[in-house]
Amino acid sequence: MSKKSFPLSKVYGLLEPAPVVMVTTALEGRSNIMTMSWYTMMEFEPPTVGCIISNRNHTFNILKKTRECVINIPTLELARKIVGCGNSSGRKIDKFKVFGLTETAVAGDTIKLPSKMK
Repeated sequence: MSKKSFPLSKVYGLLEPAPVVMVTTALEGRSNIMTMSWYTMMEFEPPTVGCIISNRNHTFNILKKTRECVINIPTLELARKIVGCGNSSGRKIDKFKVFGLTETAVAGDTIKLPSKMK
């Protein structure tokens, strides 16, 4: 299964039904991924997604420092991995390795983060 890119102006159509998404962050060469189910589209042009991430989450601290993330919309085949990521902390484990989410990270086009999830 390969990741597909969509025009940002069309992504809201995928997010509006509110599927669970995966938020990827990275700091000092270490990537993290978080399961998130509460977010909302705030603007269509430019595409803006609003969400709440607790300051107790590992992802919160990374986002505060880097101000960058990737939002991945996973397929049903990844359901067990998504639940696993949601029930563990990136402070303690490398979720990408533990849950086998990537073979090779691919650099993002406009941000420093890898933007591939398998």
